[in-house]
Amino acid sequence: MILAGDVGGTKTVLALFAERDGTLALQREEVLTSHEFPTLESAIERFLTGGPAGTIDAACLGVAGPVVDGRWEAVNLPWKLDEATLAATVGA
Repeated sequence: MILAGDVGGTKTVLALFAERDGTLALQREEVLTSHEFPTLESAIERFLTGGPAGTIDAACLGVAGPVVDGRWEAVNLPWKLDEATLAATVGA
């Protein structure tokens, strides 16, 4: 499974895709209200426990602002994230 997301100050859209015969098939998608979560990790955990998830093989998130040395800090939320924390959160 691939976890994909668009992380924004107002909403965070998360989706799971499965690869089948060289194409991606959407398995599940959810729009979360970003400010309802203290961290991005908690939003991801909520999404992953909200339905079938399977094993996450990869994750790709679109975020506002630069990612420097694998670390990101949200512009308009109190969220920070780094690659290692993301990998631990999704089990990849």
